[in-house]
Amino acid sequence: MEKNKVRVTIAGVSYSLITDETAEYTNEIATEIDEKMRELQGANPFMSTNQAAVLVAIEFADKAKKAEQFAEGYRSQIKDYLKDASEAQTERDFYKRELDRVRTEAKSKADQINLFAPQNHG
Repeated sequence: MEKNKVRVTIAGVSYSLITDETAEYTNEIATEIDEKMRELQGANPFMSTNQAAVLVAIEFADKAKKAEQFAEGYRSQIKDYLKDASEAQTERDFYKRELDRVRTEAKSKADQINLFAPQNHG
C-alpha cells in the first residue's frame, strides 16, 4: 500500500504523519481528536494539553476495545451459524440419500409386483 505524508494540527501543534490511510481520513481523525481536546480544555481551563491528550487517548482506546469485543461477538455468532449450516447441510444430504434409497427400493418392489400381475393377452 502506498504511504501518504499528511500534515495535521492538533491542539495548535502541527504534526507531519506518514500513513497508509488517505489524507482525508487522517485529517478527519485529527480533527476529531483536536475537537475532543478543545472540549475537555474548555470545560476545565486548568487542564494541560498533555492531560487532555491522555484523556482523549483513554476514550479512543475504550471505544476501540469495545468495538473489538463487539466484532469478536459477531465473529463467534457467525462461526456458530456456519457450524449450524454445515450440520444442516450434512443432515439434508443424509435425507436426500435416504430418499433416493427408498425410491429405488419402492421401484424395485413395484417392478416385482408387475412381474406377478396377471397379464391380459387379448
